[in-house]
Amino acid sequence: METVLKICKKCGRYGGACSPDAKIHNGCGGELIDTGISHDELMIIRKISSDNDFLDAMIELKKTDIIEYNLKMSQFKTQANQQKQQKGNIPKCPTCGSTNLKKISGLSKAGSVAMWGVFAAGRTSKTWHCNNCGYEW
Repeated sequence: METVLKICKKCGRYGGACSPDAKIHNGCGGELIDTGISHDELMIIRKISSDNDFLDAMIELKKTDIIEYNLKMSQFKTQANQQKQQKGNIPKCPTCGSTNLKKISGLSKAGSVAMWGVFAAGRTSKTWHCNNCGYEW
């Protein structure tokens, strides 16, 4: 059974994702009213904004203009998926998992060769330097 977001008539707080049969807000004992927003929709909206006024506006939009609401939700899903993909493309250190990295520049590699000669050969093939643990790969 799909869970829905409910709001308390007494205190105005959201009761969170409640089962459809929940009638009383745990916080103040006030009556809970169904907003029409599912838990999945709430999670998508919260990825965009944690502001309750924004959530109120989305609830109102769903009641008054379902086509516009569905269009917005589709845009929000696309935006959330793009953010998820961008996070997945961030390189991480294979040793410690840190994303605090610095790309080793060609100038830096050339400087190592000029200073250390053949002993710098191992560093010239490296691309990344981890600022956290110092590992280079």
